Amino acid sequence: MRTLLLIVLSVALACSDDGDGALDGAVHPDGGPVADSDGGPVADSDGGPPAGTDGCGRAPTVATGELVLQTLESGGTTRDWAVLLPEGYDPDRRYPVVYQFHGCSDNPMRETNNVPTQRESGADAIVVRGRAVDRCWDTMASGPDVAFFDALVAEVEATYCADPDRRFAAGYSGGAFMTHQLACVRGDQLRGVATIAGGQPGRDCVGTVAALLIHDRTDGVVDIAASERARDGHLERNGCGDTSSAVEPSPCEAYEGCDEGLPVVWCETSGMNHSRQDDLAAPAFWDFFASL
Repeated sequence: MRTLLLIVLSVALACSDDGDGALDGAVHPDGGPVADSDGGPVADSDGGPPAGTDGCGRAPTVATGELVLQTLESGGTTRDWAVLLPEGYDPDRRYPVVYQFHGCSDNPMRETNNVPTQRESGADAIVVRGRAVDRCWDTMASGPDVAFFDALVAEVEATYCADPDRRFAAGYSGGAFMTHQLACVRGDQLRGVATIAGGQPGRDCVGTVAALLIHDRTDGVVDIAASERARDGHLERNGCGDTSSAVEPSPCEAYEGCDEGLPVVWCETSGMNHSRQDDLAAPAFWDFFASL
């Protein structure tokens, strides 16, 4: 009963925190050979033109190098989101896409409450930030925000040149709970996830994803047990063993024996409480995604 209470309290408290750290602001298509995420040409297994999303070859209609607010329809509701195309965006290059889910916030532009992964990905990824209708995400498997993620993927891949084999999700606090739900119910569509200060193990999961989790043992808003349960779910699904070894950045550890291409990395910090830990999380998130 005490464990169940901790889970409930962790989720509830995750939906009441705006986080710490500097926030990033947001400001308010055909054909041809496609390059891979490293910029080189790639052919499909039959030697023909490489597979890309429908947005490949389409000139961008938004500014590059900054977060640009957009809207789309999902479940009969107009939803807000932001996209950042990297400087020098090439419509004939397939980019990995990082979908980010913010921590709960009263800020009208709550998508700013995210780890600034774009500082590290630079010219090598498209960054997409969703915005919850209310201050927190609806993390139910059958809820409107899972459907919103589906709509985001469809919109992004119809409009921009993306690598459908390198979709990533990242989240902080309440957004971390949302990210781990997606890792479960959309695990067959995501390559990897990275989170800080939140998680849930999921049930009846589909597919498997690589996972990196950061959590502070002194976090008084979301108990570290929430992320531990999410981690253990990934360990089981990814065939990992019980032992781990140190990897960069410190204090991260990678579990041994995981299935090929499905690493699980655990980063337990101390004294950082419920902050986003941008200096650790931003490079850790992107280095992990870039390695997959």
